[in-house]
Amino acid sequence: MVKITCLQGSLLDVEAQAIVNAANSHGLMGGGVAGIIRRAAGSQVEDEARRQAPIPVGHAVLTSGGRTRFAGIIHAPTMPEPAMRIPVENVRLATRAALRLADEQGFVSLAIPGMGTGVGRVAPEEAAKGMVEEIRQFQPQSLESVILVDIDPAMVRAWQAALSPPVALEDEFCDIVKKARRGSGQSIAGAAKTAHLRQDEWERLEQGARAPSEHEVHAMAQALALKGEALAAVSVRGWVPQPSPEWISSLVVTVLGDIGGYEVKGYVLVDPQTKRAVFIDTAYNAEAMLAVLAERHATLAGVCLTHGHMDHAGGLDRILSEWPVPVYLGEGDFPLLPWKPPQASVVVPKDAWALPVGDLQVECLATPGHTPGGICYRVQSQGRALCFVGDTLFAESVGGSNPLSLYADHLASVRRRVLQLAPDTVLLPGHGPPTTVKEERVTNPFG
Repeated sequence: MVKITCLQGSLLDVEAQAIVNAANSHGLMGGGVAGIIRRAAGSQVEDEARRQAPIPVGHAVLTSGGRTRFAGIIHAPTMPEPAMRIPVENVRLATRAALRLADEQGFVSLAIPGMGTGVGRVAPEEAAKGMVEEIRQFQPQSLESVILVDIDPAMVRAWQAALSPPVALEDEFCDIVKKARRGSGQSIAGAAKTAHLRQDEWERLEQGARAPSEHEVHAMAQALALKGEALAAVSVRGWVPQPSPEWISSLVVTVLGDIGGYEVKGYVLVDPQTKRAVFIDTAYNAEAMLAVLAERHATLAGVCLTHGHMDHAGGLDRILSEWPVPVYLGEGDFPLLPWKPPQASVVVPKDAWALPVGDLQVECLATPGHTPGGICYRVQSQGRALCFVGDTLFAESVGGSNPLSLYADHLASVRRRVLQLAPDTVLLPGHGPPTTVKEERVTNPFG
């Protein structure tokens, strides 16, 4: 399998044996990236390409690198004529042809710019998806590395999104239904009767044995007092949240942990100016959290726990042995901690109380429901906001209410606290992908 890396910058600055020119069938190198390559390599490269024309879309030719340091330039047409609007299929064909020729020539590394997104007017997202899929499907003999490089940040972001693994939501339809039914105190028989469904069909749907129809989704949502359109968006139409905005990475490092095969997230919030930091939960991975702190040369100011469950608080003893800092925890959650820190180190913050972390302010929002003392932590910086929500809310769902008697409080925390934050607030949960208040108002069935 070919290794794929993605860079923003000039194609001519990349360390690769060969580069690709998104050409036309005539081999003309006029404007855009082709023109830049021609000016750097010399007109002889264009002459070499033109002597091999016409080059059909889906084929490629090799020329020398001219005055550049590259061993060769591969000309892979995306369009028969210059300045044509093209379909994304041409991008796929050109990528495939370039890979095939590079491999036949024995090149080990190849740099490819964004293809078809200029005068071809292919959307960066479509071009990126097609290019990445072609590279992943290619079976090389000699080619080991492909560098995707473009000066346009939109193209780079599109490649990064295409290279990212598919978004996996924390909860499926069956999980949502089960949480709502149990939280509302209904039996399967009673809920099925209210929804005018057979009990055995409800059981199959709640067990995830089959996918629901849209009619079943709306019937079950009504029986469980959930938002039918939101539940359908998730279970029928495959909604997933948008990737987090880039600015999040300037403040937050996400740490992944594993407890019995179940992924959990912790976060390291670092003030860029002062290098003061706090941990938001522990990810059940204290060593990784501490490693991030060391890499950022940051000073730990505290551990902010969204709640006391083991997957979010495990490893406190290791953290406090190195950094004896305060632990912030909601009222009623101390008994849930797997390891009990000294009482003197535990701070139970009041609602709306703010913890200064360098130039940042971490505001504590009381959100009972998943546990009695659940807390979300909101941070605002330069007119932008994020909120660490733990298991109070997941993208399209919520954590289970523990105990079930807290279900009504849990819904109130979601609806009256979290979803009343500014629409563009980025929500970082303890499990599953990040989301936003704006998205959750529309697509969270519990909202």
